[in-house]
Amino acid sequence: PESQWGYVDSIVSRESSWNPNAVNPSSGACGLGQQLPCGKWAGAWNDPVAALQAQYGYVNERYGGYANATAFWNANHWY
Repeated sequence: PESQWGYVDSIVSRESSWNPNAVNPSSGACGLGQQLPCGKWAGAWNDPVAALQAQYGYVNERYGGYANATAFWNANHWY
């Protein structure tokens, strides 16, 4: 939802700098949301739309929403 874009931007900016082809050389995490392991989310890992849809499902399931995921990221520097 549009109301969540500030949180999305906060996480994605720090995880991948909005580069859909970003790969973390040490962990192997990839894509906009830095999925680990690379390719675990549905769709092509470097497809921005698929990555954001998958990330949305992930943050809702694991954190209960982007606000909580962002708070976790701010406290731990990962999510």
